[in-house]
Amino acid sequence: MIDQLAIFSLSLLGLWLGADFITKGALGLARLFGLSESFIGMTLLALGTSFPEIMVALAAAREQAAGTPTSGIVIGNVIGANMSLMALVLGAVGLMGVITISRQKMRVQGTALVVSTGLFLLFAGDGVINRTEGIVFLVMYVLYLFFLNMSKRNGLKPPGKKQPLAKLLFLLGIGVMVIGEASHYVIESGVNIAAGLGVDQLVVGALLLGVGTTLPELTIAIRASLKGSNQLSLGNLVGSNVVDILLVLGLGALITDWQIEARVVQFDLPFLLLSMMVASLFMMSRGKLVRREAALLLSLYAVYVALKLMGW
Repeated sequence: MIDQLAIFSLSLLGLWLGADFITKGALGLARLFGLSESFIGMTLLALGTSFPEIMVALAAAREQAAGTPTSGIVIGNVIGANMSLMALVLGAVGLMGVITISRQKMRVQGTALVVSTGLFLLFAGDGVINRTEGIVFLVMYVLYLFFLNMSKRNGLKPPGKKQPLAKLLFLLGIGVMVIGEASHYVIESGVNIAAGLGVDQLVVGALLLGVGTTLPELTIAIRASLKGSNQLSLGNLVGSNVVDILLVLGLGALITDWQIEARVVQFDLPFLLLSMMVASLFMMSRGKLVRREAALLLSLYAVYVALKLMGW
């Protein structure tokens, strides 16, 4: 068991390092092409920091197609990652200072966040997310990018010097290779840990993998907030949530059906939807997140973890 925990931890480190390379490359490309801060956060940066979840889902889909059940790990990872992003990470960053964003932009992003989570709950209702539903997820993601692109020139331009295109593409390539290798070991060791501890894969995915794969977003959010780039920080968090549902589950469903346990539909997904609605309402009401609201988001995450450990 100790060796599996060590492999799991090292694999998470690999995911974090790979995501860091991809994030730097994505930000560099954004500077090179003069894209806005909010657009970067919700698209390029969200894709870069969500790449661990994407590769984990694809690796798990291949394993499941070969006969090894992995749905619990992936579904738990998506739910745990999104809870971590909009409750734990957003709450932690919010305690550092007031986070502000345009109310108009937050209405669009909050709607995308709630709709994608609601769609997740709807599709999971029959106990499976199949290929057709996966295609719907992917179409929704394309529409999401389309609407973002319509307003991409709004917002601040990202700070920093422009770098050569070849260097940026090299960083992206290295990041993809590192994450691709690490994701295989994350799935393999995660399944073994769940079996060794006698717990459901969903618990490992939601509590261990869910938090572990959001380390890139946490790092970016803290750095961005310390530099006053609130739009970049919040845009990354919201964008990553949308990516985790629409793109991660959608791509994986093209390879294999995701099996959903009844308690996920009855507890995890309704709790996730509630958390997304609360976070969105906080931001839309006044265009900012204050410390007491951030503390409430952290409390929501603490309640979720406590209930999962109690067997919910």
